[in-house]
Amino acid sequence: MNWIWIAIRATGLTGYFLLTLSLLMGIYSHIPRKRGSILGFHQIIGQVALLFIGIHAYLLIFDNYEPFSVSELLIPFSASYEPILSGLGTIAVYLLIIVILTSDFMKKVGRSAWKKAHYLVFPLWFLSVIHGLFLGTDTESLWAVALYGGSVLIVSMATIFLVLKKVSQKRKARPVAT
Repeated sequence: MNWIWIAIRATGLTGYFLLTLSLLMGIYSHIPRKRGSILGFHQIIGQVALLFIGIHAYLLIFDNYEPFSVSELLIPFSASYEPILSGLGTIAVYLLIIVILTSDFMKKVGRSAWKKAHYLVFPLWFLSVIHGLFLGTDTESLWAVALYGGSVLIVSMATIFLVLKKVSQKRKARPVAT
């Protein structure tokens, strides 16, 4: 049994799951009475997701089938194996680092910059879905289809909820013409 390959898959899938959970917790934190109880959890889960994703990338150096060089991991689209899909994963990691760093230094970068950077979580999550769905070796397994399909459905529904809530708030905030 190839333990490196198993660890690569496990850390990638765990990172994806935690990233999805953190995204959902971020959306859920927009419910006013839930904000305080969920915000710290949301931040920690995002950081742990980055840790697992970092381990996933590091282990790719030792893969027996298609080892990656450090430069292939760090430079998007430079990998000899599936350069497009690998590059999408690299870009997703860079975007996640930006989101986490701006959160950690929100007082220094300002709320406006933090908020703009935080919206990067949606494209980075989408890139992660594409990366895992088309590059992952478990994609044809029923449980993987359920994981990716279920997460896309849940995140889509939660995002629609958030957008509708924001639109409703803007309508209520507008003065009524008389």
